[in-house]
Amino acid sequence: MRTDNLYIAGAAARVPDLFPVAEAVRRGWYDAGRAEAEGWTSVAIAGDLSAPELAAEAGIEALKRSGLIGDQIDLVLHSGVWHQGPEGWYAANYVQDQVVGTTAPAIGMNQGCTAVLDAIRLAYGYLSVDPDANAALVTAADNFGTPLVDRWNYADGWGSGRGSILGDAGGAVVVSTEGGPLRIRALAMSSLSGWEHLYRGDEAMYPPPVTRGVPATLGRRMASYVQRHDPEGYLLQAVTRDLVRARTTLARQVMEEAGVGPDDITRVTHVFTGHPRYLANLLRPLGIAPERGLLELGRAHGHLASTDQVLGLTHLVETGAVSPGDHILMMGNGGSISLACAVVEVLEQPSW
Repeated sequence: MRTDNLYIAGAAARVPDLFPVAEAVRRGWYDAGRAEAEGWTSVAIAGDLSAPELAAEAGIEALKRSGLIGDQIDLVLHSGVWHQGPEGWYAANYVQDQVVGTTAPAIGMNQGCTAVLDAIRLAYGYLSVDPDANAALVTAADNFGTPLVDRWNYADGWGSGRGSILGDAGGAVVVSTEGGPLRIRALAMSSLSGWEHLYRGDEAMYPPPVTRGVPATLGRRMASYVQRHDPEGYLLQAVTRDLVRARTTLARQVMEEAGVGPDDITRVTHVFTGHPRYLANLLRPLGIAPERGLLELGRAHGHLASTDQVLGLTHLVETGAVSPGDHILMMGNGGSISLACAVVEVLEQPSW
């Protein structure tokens, strides 16, 4: 979908201290062979700082950078992959209270690694139909340093070709229909829900496993499901084929809607990886050189779930890696399987 009047007025990321992968290997948390093969160098670890606090800190900075004030934010959308706080309590309301302090709607989302791009698309719909609404705050955050999830080994056993360790971070963008230094030229979303069973595996949906004290071992769950139902490996081949085809098609669609081609894409934000093979598989089908991705940034932080794209975008702007006239392709895909893409044009160099 082409978006002629959607802008990023401000963006920010709250990244905690980085913990060296070599130290995790020394302590026996992370297998040395996997560490060498997967390429991660460090991971962001937030300690006792909660995910909503990470999101709120990023949101405060993004709002400041936007030049807007709390009363001008008409919608707050907050996302997180992992648990955010006490049951029966909603992190989106905390973020809204801490950042804007108004009575604007505050809505939580749980959409995995595409959450920020999905939320921006939904925010655009909201802003488009309400003549009095002009801006929205979109945040995302996770802290995976809790019981029942092992950030180093949660994906162990699943041959995704990417390898994954989980990092903690918060991110925020302020989107506006009235202006900003970055313009979102087009947005696109899709899903392959026919593959959700692969992520669900053979675990009972009720009671939810985490309420029974079952660790979130996603990799082993998926691998066990494939071994039980498809020992020949055809299932893995099929899901890989469908994912590559779907995300390539979606990226081509969003570039076409934005009126740009592969040669016009200066940089790409994406799901963080420690291995260049993932970027090659992601970008070469689009005719985009893998070097336009963010390999080293991702290697240093771990997979930040829904915050990868926000940190990537913020990093490109803050470091001057993009300039007016450049285009950024934002690509996300997440569990079960959701897909989202956007093309962002740099109109002017922000003061961030």
